[in-house]
Amino acid sequence: MERLRLAVKKDGALQFLSHLDFARAVRYVIVRAHLPINYSEGFNPHMKLSFASALGVGVCADVEYLDMELAEKIPVQEVMERMNAQSPDGFAVLDGHYIDAKAPKLMAMANYAVYDLFGPATAPLDQAGLDAVLRRFNDDADITFEKVSIKGKHKAREIHVKDHVIEPLTGTIKDDRITIRAGIYQTADGAIKPQEVWDILVNSFELPAVADLMLARRRAIYTRKDGENRSLFAIE
Repeated sequence: MERLRLAVKKDGALQFLSHLDFARAVRYVIVRAHLPINYSEGFNPHMKLSFASALGVGVCADVEYLDMELAEKIPVQEVMERMNAQSPDGFAVLDGHYIDAKAPKLMAMANYAVYDLFGPATAPLDQAGLDAVLRRFNDDADITFEKVSIKGKHKAREIHVKDHVIEPLTGTIKDDRITIRAGIYQTADGAIKPQEVWDILVNSFELPAVADLMLARRRAIYTRKDGENRSLFAIE
């Protein structure tokens, strides 16, 4: 068994796929590329394939990571070429490395991501006005919101936003289009979604925008430890 970690991108129309549909599209690429991927045993075998995160609908990514288990070791460059030759528009394999079979799983490692949030302004807004909104957010140490679980009995819990948005937000406004850069940290208690950051800015800090018209691009994803962001290819 050979464990291969790939960095890929999800762009264009693919951003409107759910995570399950995106994973299905990647499986089709692997099949068309004739890669010797291993399958689980049992009545419903599935590819031994896992992702770093579940990107929501409307979120594209400059980089996402996936692990696959191959029956034999194929040169990384060949895997990339074979997959890219069969890829739909918006998907590409960017890099890859074989890793130890006992290395931590991607979802256990990936805990810090950087996003750009985009949306149209619904009222006149200049750079000074946007900076003022973001300054109020950045200076407020006690921002909370209630998150309701969609599972079980719809239990609600209070999320402390600054446990997850640990770096100051920055942003620009151009042609009535707002762009906000946000780093989001996942802790043992969970994380906050890019959409929820945007909603808080709109509903609590008077950002002149519509919550439902936000799209996001993930610029990077890391493993963060002791205040340092490291590549998901960097395995101790």
